[in-house]
Amino acid sequence: MERIASIMLLAICVVGTGYLYMENIVRIAADELEATIVAEQAAAAEVEAEVEAAKVRFTIPHDKNPSTTDITVSLDGSGSFDTEGDSLSFYWDQTSGDLVYLESADNNTTTFIATPGEYTFKLTVSDSYGSSTSDNTTISVAQEPNSPPEVVVKVY
Repeated sequence: MERIASIMLLAICVVGTGYLYMENIVRIAADELEATIVAEQAAAAEVEAEVEAAKVRFTIPHDKNPSTTDITVSLDGSGSFDTEGDSLSFYWDQTSGDLVYLESADNNTTTFIATPGEYTFKLTVSDSYGSSTSDNTTISVAQEPNSPPEVVVKVY
């Protein structure tokens, strides 16, 4: 009888140890998954912060005329160059935002009239051999600021 009790106790200990081992593996896997999710969220937040920081921001200036709702924005790619000194051609393309008219889409600089919102443009620069490179820029335009009037009441 004592032998059977010892065997049963040994079996219970082995099963319990195996259970604790499996519990530990499950906990480690859950911790690793949580760490991966946190790292992915942090990386996504960092990318989003970089995108926000890269935006060029404009505010429509307050000009005492409430009908003014736009601003002229200039895009300048004239700093682009080719290391071999080849002649360059330029092409501006709007990739997002309310559609605007680009004054000179095939020049190194262009302008457009912007209302409040975000606009993204791609500049493609090509050399005379047909090799090209592109880059994007995002412009954020805020509406004209206006503060409410201050009321002053005098009583006589």
